Amino acid sequence: MEKVESDKNVTHAQKRKSKRSVRKARSADASAERGAACRPKESSASTNQPPSSSPDPKSNQPNKSVCSGKITERKFNTNPRVGEHSQTSNLKSASSRSRARSKRRGSLMESEDKISSTRTQPSTCFSDPRTQKAFEDAAKNLISEEWYHGLMPRDDIEELIKNPGDFIVRKTEVARVPRYVLSVVAGKPEKIHHILILLKNGRWVLRDVAKNTISELVMEYVKKKMPIHMDGTILISGVTRPDYYILHEHIEVKKRIGGGAFGDVFLGTWKKANETVEVAVKRLKGHITKKERVIFLKEAKLMKGLDHRNIVRLYGIAPQQEPMMIVLEFAANGSLKSHLKGHPETQVDMLIKYVTDAARGMFYLASRKVIHRDVAARNCLLGKEYEVKISDFGLSESEVNVIKLAKLKNMPVKWLAPETLRQGIFSTKTDVWSFGVLIWEIFSHCQTDPFPGETNAQAREKILSGKQPMKAPDSAPIFIGNIMQMCFSQVPEDRADFDRVFRELAPDEAPPLPSGSIFVGI
Repeated sequence: MEKVESDKNVTHAQKRKSKRSVRKARSADASAERGAACRPKESSASTNQPPSSSPDPKSNQPNKSVCSGKITERKFNTNPRVGEHSQTSNLKSASSRSRARSKRRGSLMESEDKISSTRTQPSTCFSDPRTQKAFEDAAKNLISEEWYHGLMPRDDIEELIKNPGDFIVRKTEVARVPRYVLSVVAGKPEKIHHILILLKNGRWVLRDVAKNTISELVMEYVKKKMPIHMDGTILISGVTRPDYYILHEHIEVKKRIGGGAFGDVFLGTWKKANETVEVAVKRLKGHITKKERVIFLKEAKLMKGLDHRNIVRLYGIAPQQEPMMIVLEFAANGSLKSHLKGHPETQVDMLIKYVTDAARGMFYLASRKVIHRDVAARNCLLGKEYEVKISDFGLSESEVNVIKLAKLKNMPVKWLAPETLRQGIFSTKTDVWSFGVLIWEIFSHCQTDPFPGETNAQAREKILSGKQPMKAPDSAPIFIGNIMQMCFSQVPEDRADFDRVFRELAPDEAPPLPSGSIFVGI
């Protein structure tokens, strides 16, 4: 009997050991699947993981990290049967892993995506709440300093500081983590130093000086004329923010009226001196990369040099903190496309006025060497007096004659010129071609897109056929049809320019000149 019982005990022990091995194997498989599901695309470990304290494997307490003022919890499962950690309560429990593999994988992917979105934005995350608070306090305190330029890109800053000792402070990212930088012009040879302001033990540090605030730190170097760099550079004069910088506290955002690639557009108000102005506010969507920020601000940089009644006006930018904003003139009567689509009864005289307004605005842009690259009814707005205003300069370039792209991606084929489709070329002459399509849209009351009922491939074939791709709508006067024909010449050199187009539309009117700086009175 003893021998039999002993054999049975061995058998039971082997079975228990076998079951534990199976559970461990399943656990390892599930853990590997989780890792594959949530693994970010970046290969660098430093960009994949947010700064956070390492979990204690002996503790079952949530690991907390502060991200943009919010606390996210990542609970670590120490169940020895599971043998793995679960990063959120949304992950499947051990009991649910017996479900079908495909269903389990789908659920894991969904929950891990939420975690991954946090991981890929470590720039707003601090493992230490005190560090988070120090950066938040610094942002609030620096707004009152005229030499603080917020999130403005490095290249833009370098255009503002010219003389030895000129300096500014700005916010940037290093390895996707927020940092404050002191930018200062050196002596001879002229050079700009960009120096990180460090946070150590709750104090802000430059070289061997530490202060409670960045303002105190900077002013210490200014007053005592201490070298800020080993080459002897000192801080002399803080360069103040340009007039077109607008503080967030002076902007009130109201209802959403549109959206774009990087942000949304809102109706809002701007408190300017002794008056409140109704404005359109283009606001970035949350946190974006430095590259995306540069692209977003590029539009404002181009627009700040434009001043014309048929161009949407830029009032300023708000770069001091996130979300960054561009403040624009509010076009009271909305989109030209929406207006015409809702008012098919609009008379010919009014349609001619719309075309003339748009031509006047485009003539002005051409005279300033601006290539719009996206001329269409959807990018025309109507002001208080139903004057057309050219808008949306997200694709525009200035101070160039020709742009050539290797690839055309997400481009509006039905508005593009032949040389754009063939060679990726953009110029003022390609804007003229697109303007011809805009004329067709206006006299069609924007009831359909150009080339109605045809695919992009079919439209492309017509554009490249060597013939006029479209005729003027029946409601258009003969001279409008003639202008369209001038816009649709296959050879760019034979195509009309905006000077000629405008003079055909308004022969008795001299093109209006800019009235002065757009920022007068801001």
